[in-house]
Amino acid sequence: MNNLKNTPCLIVTLCKSLNYGAYLQAFALQEILTTYGYQVSFLDIYDKENNIKRYKHLFGGIKNTPQSYIFNIRKLLAFKKYEKKLTIVPRGNLSRFKVVFIGSDEVWSVTNGSFNSAPEFFGINLPKSLKFSYAPSVGSSNVEDLNSYPKYVQGISELSMISVRDIESLEVAKKASIDKDISMVLDPTFLHDFVKNEEKYDISKPYILVYTYGFEKNIVKEVKAYARRNKLLILSAGFYHSWADKNIACNPFEFLSIVRNADSVITDTFHGSIFAIKYRKNFISYGGNKPKVKYLLESLGLEKSLVEVGYLSNDNTIDTTYSNLEAILNPKINESRNYLERCNTMMLN
Repeated sequence: MNNLKNTPCLIVTLCKSLNYGAYLQAFALQEILTTYGYQVSFLDIYDKENNIKRYKHLFGGIKNTPQSYIFNIRKLLAFKKYEKKLTIVPRGNLSRFKVVFIGSDEVWSVTNGSFNSAPEFFGINLPKSLKFSYAPSVGSSNVEDLNSYPKYVQGISELSMISVRDIESLEVAKKASIDKDISMVLDPTFLHDFVKNEEKYDISKPYILVYTYGFEKNIVKEVKAYARRNKLLILSAGFYHSWADKNIACNPFEFLSIVRNADSVITDTFHGSIFAIKYRKNFISYGGNKPKVKYLLESLGLEKSLVEVGYLSNDNTIDTTYSNLEAILNPKINESRNYLERCNTMMLN
């Protein structure tokens, strides 16, 4: 694909989200596309309203305390520094971009309260170039929710090629684009090797990593009991929880080494599950009520890691079997890369 060298390429995603998964999926897609020769930039969709939502989401919670405010300020500063690893361009004259990749993350969600849907997430207001989606998700939205935005549905239908990362997003794409083939691909974090990007973060004692926006009280109780039984610290990265032994407002690349060095991982999030899997950690997820988490783990043969409240109260251990993962995951990685190759072929023709 040398003919793509220095081809201006625009990625439209949540590039300024103060969330490890959102940042790392954006970074991963940038790195993958760069290997094909693209000169990658990100569109800044963070207008005044989205910036207000971003900061309100970080500082406006009813459970905020002085400790959590200080924690979130540190987190904000860490992310501000690492935004510089992404070339972010403002809305305006985008005519120089020959190709656009939309995704991944929940860019097709119209019900996510942490950001306003941008028309560009659906291919609208973008240059007259080839437009591809790569692994977007509708999150908790569904076909009916998207049907309330006919312009967005029309925008999806006009994309040059379409891929999604989960079943709910596939249903939306099928409704919008009846005559087009739609590919199921992996989140870009599965396609990039982050080893060279990791930044060391030393933790002096063995620990469980918890990665969650918040657990209900019964889960907190059993997690704490499990940690005591196994003489492990409870470490929370990226989110302040008063019940954790240690809260760390690390940068995204320190987060990677924190996952790598954890004794085990407890999460209920999509990317929390992904990074536990990438580093082959023993993990459990309380995210079975979230369609994207449930689909991810079931599609990789790791449905036994989906647990209900009370799991750790029954003397169960956190023990994940990965014996079949390579046979399932590697073909999906190849299919995802093949989709990108087809996008590149269309770009060259």
